Amino acid sequence: MEKCTVILTSQEIYTLLQRDTDIFKTALKRGKYFLRNRTQREREVNQFERGQSVKPRL
Repeated sequence: MEKCTVILTSQEIYTLLQRDTDIFKTALKRGKYFLRNRTQREREVNQFERGQSVKPRL
């Protein structure tokens, strides 16, 4: 099912995840990694922007 858009209700997702709890555990880990990665990237961008706005003294 590559390149397909699937739209499920929350109840449908819940039912599917009940059948295979390993998928649920994997999805939770993936979500945590994704959020941590996004937060880290935002921190790096903010740090870079702060460093760029400071003009060097002559």
